[in-house]
Amino acid sequence: MNSPAGLTSTPLAKAAGIVRDYVVRTYYVVDEVPRAQRLRLTPLLLGVEYLVYRVDSLAERNAAVDLDAVRNSDYDAFHTYKRAFEKVLRALGAWSEDVAFQVEEAERFVRLENATTSRGTVTREDALALAELRPTDVRLLRAMTFALRGRPMDPAARDLLWPVEVLADIANDLRHYEQDVSSGTLNVYAVFVDLFGDAAAGELRREVDRYEAMFHERLRALPPGRRARTAEVCRRRYAAAVRPYPAAVTPPPVPAPPPPDRSAGGRLRTGAAVGAALALGALAALARGRARRLPPRMSAPVHPTRGHTV
Repeated sequence: MNSPAGLTSTPLAKAAGIVRDYVVRTYYVVDEVPRAQRLRLTPLLLGVEYLVYRVDSLAERNAAVDLDAVRNSDYDAFHTYKRAFEKVLRALGAWSEDVAFQVEEAERFVRLENATTSRGTVTREDALALAELRPTDVRLLRAMTFALRGRPMDPAARDLLWPVEVLADIANDLRHYEQDVSSGTLNVYAVFVDLFGDAAAGELRREVDRYEAMFHERLRALPPGRRARTAEVCRRRYAAAVRPYPAAVTPPPVPAPPPPDRSAGGRLRTGAAVGAALALGALAALARGRARRLPPRMSAPVHPTRGHTV
């Protein structure tokens, strides 16, 4: 029987937590999504985030393998998921230029994370690039909410939350710093500790201040009546990034890698494939039902500048 702790670490539980924290408590509020539409959108977004965690399991399983150099079955599975993912989103009416961009950014993140972990060294630039790309899954969910509502995504509204998402990712790493060091999981603060020692907190805080200043600059573009509420909601997401940072800890010695368990690997791949297939099947069924009753949708304009561009 699964323990409560085990249940909360399952892909579905993790996906539900992300949808709750980012979509329900942040995006719906900032983007002023009507409550009736939230009830329709949330199950679809949960299914998509679940698929994201399934794909993420492939990356975690291949942390020591350069998938661009070693084209194993997980490399093929990743691209199979990606193709199926696009087909389902198109059928749901959840595909747009912004959604397509985030799907490509997600692949870029997977490749960067795999490259850094497989070579065993991470630079300051790598760590910040990962922090900037890692929220791609939640950016995808937000882009989908606009596509599903038949609304184009205004570039200013989209880019407003880009630094908030980066700050929230850094905050998450700070909250889980000791746990990540113990488990050997890639963590931005741990990278800074390795690079800068006792100066790590100051160096990372300098980057945090830069992202926060970027957010406040963009916040001024909102109508005055929306600024205070948006700032409150967003600061809640990244509060840990502006609090005192945890003390540096010494990572445990890295054990020798065990010989590969081919049967276990097969079970993991099968589990990931079955889980993804079930989620895709459920979304596809929804897509078939929605296709008969969806009104025509507006096409989203092409946005040449994104995220950290000003």
